[in-house]
Amino acid sequence: MKAAFWRFAHQRYQSRLPSRLTDYAGLAWALFFALVYAAALLAGWWPNVPEAMVGAVLIGAPLTLGILHRRIRLEASKGPDALYRKRVETTR
Repeated sequence: MKAAFWRFAHQRYQSRLPSRLTDYAGLAWALFFALVYAAALLAGWWPNVPEAMVGAVLIGAPLTLGILHRRIRLEASKGPDALYRKRVETTR
């Protein structure tokens, strides 16, 4: 799984730098919906299973994508060939 992730990162970002805005957008989205769900829980609303699954998707998916994009951006900042080196390192 690591090898596939770094292969994707290298293929997508080998010629351009990842944007910080994407990191912040995913993290802000997750934070917003986490606050909405926390406020609803404090108000006495208890979700049933489908509502909890929607909440997990609205919070978990953007949070995961924001964190993964941040990892790519931090690795790419180490040098022009850092993503390639990471890709080769994980395939061994």
